[in-house]
Amino acid sequence: MKLRSTIPVIASLAVAITMPAACSSTSAAVADGSNTSDDGGANGGDGNGSASNDGGAGSDSNTGNGNDGSTGSVNVSILVYPNGNRAAELIAALNGAKTSVYMTMYEIDDSGVIDAITSAKARGLDVKVILDGSTTTKSNNQSAYNSFSGYVTWSNPAFTYTHEKCVMIDHTQAWIMTANAESSVPEDNREYLAIDNDLADVTEAEAMFKADYASQSFSPAGALVVANSNARPDLVNLINSAQKSLDIEDEEFSDNNSNGITDAVVAAAGRGITVRLVVAGGSADSTQTTALNDVKHAPGASVYVSSVASGNGSPSNPYIHAKAILVDCAMGTCKSGFVGSENMTTGSLLYNREVGVIISDATQLAKVQSAMNTDFSNATKQ
Repeated sequence: MKLRSTIPVIASLAVAITMPAACSSTSAAVADGSNTSDDGGANGGDGNGSASNDGGAGSDSNTGNGNDGSTGSVNVSILVYPNGNRAAELIAALNGAKTSVYMTMYEIDDSGVIDAITSAKARGLDVKVILDGSTTTKSNNQSAYNSFSGYVTWSNPAFTYTHEKCVMIDHTQAWIMTANAESSVPEDNREYLAIDNDLADVTEAEAMFKADYASQSFSPAGALVVANSNARPDLVNLINSAQKSLDIEDEEFSDNNSNGITDAVVAAAGRGITVRLVVAGGSADSTQTTALNDVKHAPGASVYVSSVASGNGSPSNPYIHAKAILVDCAMGTCKSGFVGSENMTTGSLLYNREVGVIISDATQLAKVQSAMNTDFSNATKQ
């Protein structure tokens, strides 16, 4: 992956108001759409659905763009939920948009976000929205869909779920998020929002959005981690790049296919890498149980499970809806990391529309590490 030049990033709400924003997606129950909570599900998606987000339609693509995991986008700023601001940063960025707002969202009911988008349209901006229209989430999104009438479309049915959470603003910024635009998410869930100011990343995110809006095919050629295309190989490459440590926080973990995520994590532990994995609380299906057992029994690997199930999170002990990887962290500094909508499941990586970004800014990754360490301490070692 090519290392990008550094440009100042948004570090505060005041700055966010002055700069355009981009992509964001989040869910809260079975990330694959397999239960009724806003936290995502057990098989790849996350949201208020009732089926597993791991299977179904979509091409079984597994080719990457060559990201080796050793470098990443540096012009990215991280927000961590919960932070007490109840999505004020995203709303401010939307309200500050000058020319355009594009959004792809798995689940949405937050009135502040909805009002900010309708206001942008009323100001004459170029506004377009894609909402997941799968049977498990369509009813949840119907009210927002009605509010966006005339500039909204349901997601491409080629994907089992459009689990992406991305907001693009003014062609200069993309909010690539683990979080859905649900009212409970900012205070109850652990979420990471990557505010990407790298123009190459934003251009790629917008190209994908336009293809998805028209239900056309899209082949990523840039640095973004995109399902159902390069996500699995890019994440496996990131995991394989670890030399000392590997920390993973994910709502769901069950990509047990040959040469998938579970194999890569077990292999890392076998190379002597110190591995820590923490997942959300709640009942695990047999596929996740198998994956966690494989990691747990690998030498040098530790598995933690949160006690917090979907819908029961709090600011002090949030539900783990995050999807993040950190590589080679020491003394508060990490070499590289990942934040995105992808759960570490076969369904999420091969059958959903998802987007994420690999990051190399140590200052921003330190925010993820701090939150992740808290979540490890709140969880139970298996």
